Amino acid sequence: MSLSHYFKKALSMPPHVTIQKTIAKVRRDWGLSRERKKDSRLPTYVLASGQRTWAMTPRGGDFSKALSFIPEGDLLEKSGRVLAHQFNLLGSGWVGVKHGVKRAGLEGKFFGPDETVAADSEGRWLFRRINEKNSPESQRIWGLVEQNYEPIDWQLDFKSGFRWDEKALSRDIVYGDKPDADVKVPWELARMQHLSCLAWAYGLSKDKAEGFESPEVYPREFRNQVLDFIAQNPPRYGVNWVCTMDVAIRVANWVLAYDLFRSLGAPFDPVFEEALARSVYEHAHHIFNHLEWDPVLRGNHYLADIAGLLWATAHLPENKEAAAWFSFAAGELAKEVPLQFHAEGSNFEASTSYHRLSAEMVVYSTALLMGLQKNDAGFREILKSFTPDFWDRFRKMPRFTLNSTLAGGGVAQVGDNDSGRFFKLFPFEENSLDHRHLVAAFNGLLNREDFRVFAEGFEAETEAVRGFSGGAVFEELEDPAPKGGKTYPDFGLYRLQKRPWDLIIRCGPVGQKGNGGHAHNDQLSFELSAGKVSLIVDPGTYVYTPLPEERNRFRSTAMHNTLVLEGMEQNTWEPGPTGLFQMKDRAKARMVQFDHKTFVGEHEGFGVITRRTLNLKEGQLEGIDECAHPGEKAIYFHLAPGCQIQLYPPGEVEVSLGSAFVKFTSKDARWSLENGCYSKAYGEKEPAHVLVLRSSAQSVAWKIQNRNNS
Repeated sequence: MSLSHYFKKALSMPPHVTIQKTIAKVRRDWGLSRERKKDSRLPTYVLASGQRTWAMTPRGGDFSKALSFIPEGDLLEKSGRVLAHQFNLLGSGWVGVKHGVKRAGLEGKFFGPDETVAADSEGRWLFRRINEKNSPESQRIWGLVEQNYEPIDWQLDFKSGFRWDEKALSRDIVYGDKPDADVKVPWELARMQHLSCLAWAYGLSKDKAEGFESPEVYPREFRNQVLDFIAQNPPRYGVNWVCTMDVAIRVANWVLAYDLFRSLGAPFDPVFEEALARSVYEHAHHIFNHLEWDPVLRGNHYLADIAGLLWATAHLPENKEAAAWFSFAAGELAKEVPLQFHAEGSNFEASTSYHRLSAEMVVYSTALLMGLQKNDAGFREILKSFTPDFWDRFRKMPRFTLNSTLAGGGVAQVGDNDSGRFFKLFPFEENSLDHRHLVAAFNGLLNREDFRVFAEGFEAETEAVRGFSGGAVFEELEDPAPKGGKTYPDFGLYRLQKRPWDLIIRCGPVGQKGNGGHAHNDQLSFELSAGKVSLIVDPGTYVYTPLPEERNRFRSTAMHNTLVLEGMEQNTWEPGPTGLFQMKDRAKARMVQFDHKTFVGEHEGFGVITRRTLNLKEGQLEGIDECAHPGEKAIYFHLAPGCQIQLYPPGEVEVSLGSAFVKFTSKDARWSLENGCYSKAYGEKEPAHVLVLRSSAQSVAWKIQNRNNS
């Protein structure tokens, strides 16, 4: 980032905060500079010594009931893909990830391919790829991998074909500077969230389920992939040690899969357990010394850091260092939840998908702590530090997800959706907008009937959480939402329902204490379902750094179902890379009226008040958009992919999709149909249509009528 960016940030903060941040940055940079010099001269692996015992401590419970809910056909197909090193991540489609293969590219642009490798059992193939000081240990670790195993290329963006250098110090790696190359792709694979499906496949194979490989195949693949990663990714070298969050999620998934395997009866040899324990320690050490902490703004990255540190240290042999890290992580979790979640239970990042990600970290980490305190009195003191504010927010997190999920079946896309997860405990073909699994996971501790009904089909998550927690259950929480409507003013989300309509409206702050890093220009926008059919949708996010213009287009005002002034945005961001995860809250959106049938909201992003009134009636949604700014206004309605549209000049449009059939009308403006696009998950994009209502009037009225009963 530029010096001017930091100067502007400093001017916007109180003097004592500026001083605090400056001191913290100087200390951090000094420490990292010393670390860089050391890492350049010495091995970064923790080498074996007689002074420390390297062993894993399993923490799993009883997962047999969770196993009984897993669809065998889905697991058979997915575990077979993992065994073949095929992955479908961030819009890649199913591809084999190995060295030296040409890639399809991102929007037709691709790099490479890199050279192929002939992986010998002694690890000589790694000599030119790993830095000199780490090469002996890297080759030793590779020597533990079974013969005929084909290595995965962990440094590869397997969509574009761009490859990062495993010999480069992670601190020196730059990303986002190569158009079309997406660093999130290797990071996503290196989170290794696919490992849990190998454990479940092992459990079903042991039970003689038809079609699965022999039971020993699955723990062997888990063992080989972990050793493969350790050998090709020395600590603080290559792209997969750049971001602490991803280091934390990876190690949490390692120990999660290890727990599942051990609880289902899989044995591991002592040599592998020692190598795994040492790498878990290396991960924990790295996390603790590279925390993404800030005295003012801490978000999902820091929450992931402490959750990963908690999971890692819970599985290490007890010693003063690991115990201190564990206590620190548990204490920070207790502190961060009241800071990162509003009292209403919603997350502070102004994104429903980041609410899902952060809440996953909280529920699984809490379940782990509950299981530990049940079996060990020494852990009970830790949970006593968790305040009533923590538990109150904890109980409300799944309620927010339930209330932000439309009858059409998906969560409303408010803010960014990068498809991020902490655990993919059952990683089958997932719908990125179906967050019922999160409610099911919370129900492992809350045991609510309405949550069970809402999350039907995801019972495996419920039972898995109960496995980790030892069956602990909290008291039920009464639903605080008003009858006929759901309101979350801290987040900025409002819901109206009246058959056949289900309407979710966005009106509120940009999140992250005003930083707006994951917010969109979606003020007064809405999504609409007719019955169980989503008709008017939010177009989503698509990608982040590989295509900056697309990143900014998808978060622009015109990509939302709201009033647009040509050449103007509700909120602004800085040009260039510094602005990609930042948005200034110029709009100051506010709810004026909300009851069981009416919403009125305003924002001032265009320099004058823009007001939207929505009235939900039997079979009809009435809208009025008001803006005193001179010139033509455009009101956008982004339609779901597959809609059939018929325009009837001058003022009517009929739209149908599945069982839904509606009519759009307006006496104040003219309708037009434009080409658009829709992204339901990170890296995915498909064509769709946009209805646009244009007028120069200061007030434009429109209606959407249900035609099924006409």
